[in-house]
Amino acid sequence: MDTEEIYRRGVADAERGEPHPFYYQHYYQYRRAYDRARRSRGLPGGFYARRQRQRIQLAVVLAAILMGSGGLWLWRNRSEKQATSTQAPQTIAVAGTMQATRTPVFSTPTLTPAPTPLALRVGGQARVVNIVGAVLRGRKQPNIKAAATASFREGEQVTLLEGPVEADGFTWWRIEGSSGTGWSAQQSKDGTDWLQAINSS
Repeated sequence: MDTEEIYRRGVADAERGEPHPFYYQHYYQYRRAYDRARRSRGLPGGFYARRQRQRIQLAVVLAAILMGSGGLWLWRNRSEKQATSTQAPQTIAVAGTMQATRTPVFSTPTLTPAPTPLALRVGGQARVVNIVGAVLRGRKQPNIKAAATASFREGEQVTLLEGPVEADGFTWWRIEGSSGTGWSAQQSKDGTDWLQAINSS
């Protein structure tokens, strides 16, 4: 099929208004003849030109729909964030005036300071503790080789007369109880208290 025949076929198909899809797509002379013949009769452009216009129109419509729905989603999302992030302050009337106050979301815990532990001191009171059925010896001097002068039972309340003195790896206090007076170690070498300060009031 030569060029002239292709051209004539394009003109003939244009008069019928039914283009041959294969020829229109693959032969330039056919497409040119078909479109010219349609325009000379005052008819719309070629078959594929119309289809392309329809596709463009459809793409524009779809883009507008997507943009509209995306904008709506952004607007709703922003509105919800603003609604949750900004809480209207409560207003309280005080002496005829309006004052805005914010209600806290979480209650603020009130911290109470831990009581300061009592310390052993001269003139203070102490209790004998943690001797597990034994007695706390009071000695003539603040060292483990000095002779015992008194013995204090578990739970006994004593008065601190002198101290503290560091000797033989212990901290010594001269204490007075029901059995007399003597130097007693404050605690064992592993840190277990034998004398515990108490409130003298």
